[in-house]
Order: sequence, then structure tokens, then C-alpha cells
Amino acid sequence: MVFNPVVAAAIAVLLLSLYLYKLNKAMTSTPEDVHAWRPRAWTDEEIRETYERVCNEPIDFAKHLPPKLERRYIVVGGSGLVGGDIVLHLLARGQPPSSIRIVDFSKPSRSDMLNGPATKVDYVKTDITDPTSVEAAFSKPWPSDVANLPLTVFHTAAIIRPGERSMLFWDRTRRVNVDGTENVCDERDFDRPLRPHGDYFANYAYSKAIAERTVCGANAPGFRTGVIRPGMGIYGLPTDVICGPALREQKVVTFIAHVVQNFVSGWNVSLAHLLFEAALAGPAVPGCAGRPLVVTDAGPPPQWNDFFRAAGLVAATPLDVTVVSPLVMYLLAHVVEGWAILLARVPFLTRLGLSEPQGPIQSLQPAIWTPGAFVMVDDGAARRSVEEGGLGYKGVCTTLEGMCEQIRDWNRSQGDEGVNGSAHKVDKKSILEADLVEAHIVA
Repeated sequence: MVFNPVVAAAIAVLLLSLYLYKLNKAMTSTPEDVHAWRPRAWTDEEIRETYERVCNEPIDFAKHLPPKLERRYIVVGGSGLVGGDIVLHLLARGQPPSSIRIVDFSKPSRSDMLNGPATKVDYVKTDITDPTSVEAAFSKPWPSDVANLPLTVFHTAAIIRPGERSMLFWDRTRRVNVDGTENVCDERDFDRPLRPHGDYFANYAYSKAIAERTVCGANAPGFRTGVIRPGMGIYGLPTDVICGPALREQKVVTFIAHVVQNFVSGWNVSLAHLLFEAALAGPAVPGCAGRPLVVTDAGPPPQWNDFFRAAGLVAATPLDVTVVSPLVMYLLAHVVEGWAILLARVPFLTRLGLSEPQGPIQSLQPAIWTPGAFVMVDDGAARRSVEEGGLGYKGVCTTLEGMCEQIRDWNRSQGDEGVNGSAHKVDKKSILEADLVEAHIVA
């Protein structure tokens, strides 16, 4: 049989087209079992009703917090989303400001920490990738009224680069997420084998696995530790990476509008931290010690479209949502990743003025399709009682309530709390300055 290159090329094109067709169909369809987790979409009526309710009766987390403990606190990453929520929760339950220290590279700038007791909390500028800087922050003398109290450390600092999976970029994530965790938690005796790097969707996930083992492995009778795994994306501030970009920029280009995922309010994550601390600080070593536990919002997971609809209905600023083909974006993501790898392998090109893409497109790499998929989170283990190895955790708010509360706060920052207001005073803070969240506890 004579080889015909034209026929071979035609067959190759046909097979590739069939593959891309099936791939696109898989990316745009919804698995049947997802409907059991999310029976229906948010309705316009319940969005408006929930928004009005949280405006008139804000969600009260304070009554769900465990009692005040006679301890002092270091909150690493305390200027950010979850870290800041922890600081505010500690103050709300009666901890004196003198017993709390924020260890972070940046001072608190969120509006709810710029007045009241939070302004009296000690802040130490720290580079957690530098052991000397961490040692200085931890060894700084405490006020005499708390100096002799036992110490709890909440480690909530991380860098999130979910698009990078090549080991050429490993150091970008490792320095903060691994080295930073080790510097904060210096009893590093956990040596269980990890899965190979290639089995994780990105360097971020690999770094999380290493850091988690560092924290859990340090657990000992006199040095109790645990890990909170937020499930999945954390929202709650204008600078978060879930709701914040849409509210700030007023434009969304998305290929996952149909995707259903669990989200978790920063306040719920903070509550889980304090419940974990209460369990670890008890007289007996609890079953949760040295363990990672997942927490998420109460209620069913939403579809991304649910949030877009809510923002369009009740946000003071407009929201323009453009849905694009996931297949086209997936192919483009390989181009972005390939270009970044080329520059890393041939650094001479950077001296010619060539550089990686900047802004949101920098994260458009194939790895983000994993966290961008349908992900259902089960936090049943954390909901068990402490006696059963859990935390007794129960999410205080649903995602609908939490997101409506975030939109309410956004509207207030724009000078308008009403539905579909006309204020347009938008904070253009860069997404690169977003709150970056991890969750470790040492008590």
C-alpha cells in the first residue's frame, strides 16, 4: 500500500477535530451527579431577600466562637483575609489587643482593622522566607500582662500561583509556602513520602502538601498542631480572588460560569481555626491533633453563574459577564505556559526585553483547569465532635448569605447600600495585591 501524505494528513485532522469536539463537550457539560449536590440555581427573589436580610441583620459569628482562652497569639499573615478575620474574632471574644501580634510583610489595610481595638494590636513587619526575620518577630518581648501566657500560632500566609506546574518555577512558590512554613514551625520531623511532583496539578498544590506534612508532623504532646483545609475558594474581601475581581473590575471573562463548586467564607475559616485551637488547648490530646480537616460553607455549593447573577442584581456597580469557549482558552493556556517555560529555559530572551504575560492572563495556564473543575467538598470529618476526632464545626453562613454580605460591604464602600445603586467609586487595587491564604495552627 502506497503511503499518501494527503490522506494521512486528512485522517490526522479528522481525528484531532473529533478529539477537540469531545474535549469541548466534556468541558461545557455538567455531570449528572452534580445535581444531587446543587438541586437548583439561586433565584432572583431569594438573592434580593437574602441581601436585604444581611443588610438589616448582619450575620453574627461572635455568638458561635469558642470561649476566650488565657493565651497569647501570633497570627502570621494577620493582615490578610483569613488572618485578619482571626484577629477580629479573637478581639470579639474578649482577647485583649496586647495578647495578639500580627506577623506579616504588610500592615493591615482592610477597613475593618483601621479602627477600634484592632488598631491596638501589635504588628511586626516580617519576611517569613527569612529565618532571622521570623526569629526576630517571635522573640520580640511581650507586654508584662501576657508575657507568661502559653502561645498559639495561626499561620495563614501563603502565595497562590495555581497556574504554574513546571519545576522551573518551583522556587516562586516554595520560598513562601514551604520555607516560610518551616521557619514558623521549626519542629520539622515529618518525613513521610510525598507523591511525585507530577501527580499534583500545580506547584501550589505540591507546596501545600509539603507544608501540611511539616505542620502535622511537628505535632507532639507539648507542641500540638493541626491544619485547616478551606474548601475551596475563600471569599470575603474586595481583594479576595473569588468575588473581589468581579466587583472591582466590573467585567468578567469566564469559561466556568456553568461550573459548580463549594466556596467558603473567610469568617467560617476563621471560626474553624478557633475551634481547632480550643480542641488542641484542652487537657487531653484530641483525635484531631496533627490532622488536616476540611471546612466549607453551610448549604449546597453554588454555580459560578449564581454569584454573577447575585452581583448583577444587588451590587451598586454594574457587572458585565462574557462567557468564552473553554476549549479556546485551554489551547491558549498551553501557549501562555509554553512561552513562560521558553523564557525560563532560554533566559537570554529576557535580556532582549521579552517577558512573561502580566496580570490575570499570567495565571491562564493548563493547571488551573483542575481547581476550575466541578469540585464537591465534604466537611463531615470537621463536623464530628472533638471526642470523635473532629472540631464540632458547623458553617455559620451559607455561600449565598456570605456573598450577599460581601456585596453589601462592597456597596457601602461605594457609598450605596441599596439594590442596583448608581455609585461607581471603584477601588482599582491590583489582583497581585490580593489576600493570599493558607491555614495552619500551632498551639
